[in-house]
Amino acid sequence: MTPYDKLRSLPQSEKYLKLGTNFEILDKIAYQMGDNQAADQMKAARLKLFKTIYGQTLKTG
Repeated sequence: MTPYDKLRSLPQSEKYLKLGTNFEILDKIAYQMGDNQAADQMKAARLKLFKTIYGQTLKTG
């Protein structure tokens, strides 16, 4: 079960969402791409983050 699925399964789960957000909106985002595509995007973002951190370390060190 994903964290999103767990949230949806909670009783009165809508009360944990920010004002103006609902599961209809979140479903459109959550099911917009497949698991592999999401994993690829996460990997790319992680690499970008580590390159940023590594670059800052070089500048100050």
